[in-house]
Amino acid sequence: MQTLGRSRFWREDIRWYGTGSEVNRAHHSHTLACHLSGASQGDRDLYVMINDCWEDLNFTIQEGAADESRRVADTALESPDDIAIPGHEAPVNTLDYAAKSRSAVILIRS
Repeated sequence: MQTLGRSRFWREDIRWYGTGSEVNRAHHSHTLACHLSGASQGDRDLYVMINDCWEDLNFTIQEGAADESRRVADTALESPDDIAIPGHEAPVNTLDYAAKSRSAVILIRS
């Protein structure tokens, strides 16, 4: 996956979010999401959601349509469902994702 390992900065390709469209920049915030575009690398897009809060939270996916994303990883799921085998990622058919407490979720979009 060229999207992560690239020879140039992500500056133009990354957008930051929170559980919604705005990043919570408070010092006590426990959530962060980002969209990393893979287009400049001829690759797929990544959407990452991090919930370091002590409770489950709903994230609204800010990029793409409801039927375009597939789940690569969700650290709250039991193994072997926590990390997908490449080519066997689970479809995410909604723009709302319930992220369990203390978890990270990675989605890809073709």
